[in-house]
Amino acid sequence: MRLSLFFLASSLLGDVAVSALIAPPAPELATPRSAHQNTERDETSHEELWKRKGGGGGGGRGGGGSSGGSRGGGTSSGSGSSGRGSSSSNAGGRTTTGSGPPAVYGGGRFYGGGAVAPYRSGNRSPSGILPVFLAVGFLAFWPGVWLYGAHLYNYNQPYSFYNQTAQRNDTKPVTCACDPYLVCGCDENRDQQYLTDLIGNGSYAALNKTLINVADVNGTSTILLNGTLPNGTTAAGGEEDPFASGAAGAGLRAMLQHAGWWPVVVAVCTIALTA
Repeated sequence: MRLSLFFLASSLLGDVAVSALIAPPAPELATPRSAHQNTERDETSHEELWKRKGGGGGGGRGGGGSSGGSRGGGTSSGSGSSGRGSSSSNAGGRTTTGSGPPAVYGGGRFYGGGAVAPYRSGNRSPSGILPVFLAVGFLAFWPGVWLYGAHLYNYNQPYSFYNQTAQRNDTKPVTCACDPYLVCGCDENRDQQYLTDLIGNGSYAALNKTLINVADVNGTSTILLNGTLPNGTTAAGGEEDPFASGAAGAGLRAMLQHAGWWPVVVAVCTIALTA
């Protein structure tokens, strides 16, 4: 009996040793940093920018305004023991019920930046737009504060709307931006209901300026969207529970990595030798 337990312990120790060699260390989450703080701007000057008809598509490079939610010090795969719906995950995507703030634009089908489902900031958008990262020093034109720079998604087509203030149809290029440490909801969207919910009647005073603003970017009046979403935001319709733990083996391996392997080794040896 004791010999059988000894061989069982040896087998377990072998598995532990192999896992220790091949398993990457579990990432450590940094202390959450404070959310962005809005800065007040002169609305009179922006009223004039909103009235001014912008140029064609493309626009200039620009960055984003304030965002909510806690911030981690790095990216998270969302596939660990806490799930995509955890405040430590910026994986985005879909889960069974969804998590975080729901999509409310276009009849509840789209997030503010236009995306149907959120994704990790810095990734290609669902429609294929590749972002450009700008550091803080290059984002002064945006009416807000980016503490850590931003990933910019320059939409291929401008947005057209009726400008009630100027009493004319207007067309402006669009740039959407996301905080590099949070979830992103930027994506080009031509849905008319979404555009109506987003821009309304074209009045600058009526805009939700935590989401949408306007600025003169490289000489062109440009619509600026803040597509940042809090970590843990997912859309409904997936197969993964937003808060489900990872596989048992992955969870055990993470626990052993944090606790160290020696307590496990000692416990197994004690069982084998004292049985």
